[in-house]
Amino acid sequence: MNYIPLIARIDSLPPLPESVLKIEALYMEEVPEIDDIVKIIQTDPSLTADILAKVNAPFYGFSQSIVSILQAVTLFGSNQIRSIVLSSSINRCFDIDLSPYDITTIEFSKISTMQSELIFQWYMGIDIDTARSLTPIAFLMETGKILIAKDILQDNKKEEFLSDLMRYRDIAYVENIHTMMTTAQINALIFKQLHLNTTFWESMKYLDAQREVPQHMKEIVFALQVVRSAVNIQEQFTENSLKKALDMLKSHKLPTDTFTRITKRLQRKYLD
Repeated sequence: MNYIPLIARIDSLPPLPESVLKIEALYMEEVPEIDDIVKIIQTDPSLTADILAKVNAPFYGFSQSIVSILQAVTLFGSNQIRSIVLSSSINRCFDIDLSPYDITTIEFSKISTMQSELIFQWYMGIDIDTARSLTPIAFLMETGKILIAKDILQDNKKEEFLSDLMRYRDIAYVENIHTMMTTAQINALIFKQLHLNTTFWESMKYLDAQREVPQHMKEIVFALQVVRSAVNIQEQFTENSLKKALDMLKSHKLPTDTFTRITKRLQRKYLD
């Protein structure tokens, strides 16, 4: 298999809907007004329905259904809603079957949610602006797996791919030997094709890179790598995955107490 079919699919992606572009424009401001976000989403019936379906997912654990966009934005916050909006719009372009990774679409959404919530809660105590920037990127960090899974299925390589994931326990390595690309590399192309903020595609460009990360991207790339170590499609807040994440923090001489406390809280919320 080669990467040509993947590139072709990315190049043929339709532009983001006007409603999504308007929401992204709001984030050029420091803190968008909730009312402005709600008004834009409500002009797009398909997006409205998709958001309400996603925020009512069982793993969020709400006792009552969320029935309005205002209620959703108020409960989730503007940063998480932005993540859901982008994810919804991008995923609408694909038929999603993640069985080559041995996960369901619901599990995929849950993992994305845990990744974005972890990075937001962790970075809120470090730099609130960086936390806001990183949240949607973390939420979309596994998007490229949708395209990889599609190619694996079309080539009837599902069992071989699953076997290699179990054998090597290195997701990016297995993706690369099967498609010559990794999830992060595909993400970089998708985000650039859709004209998302430069930070989106540049962070993905360097996430798996062996080359030197530019100085202005080092903090962002490292934060995403730490979160991906703690929560990924194979392990979510396990003893092994948390050790890897904490070892990364220690190697950079960064504090671990807050990160540990947050991971324990999210582990109770999503996995217990």
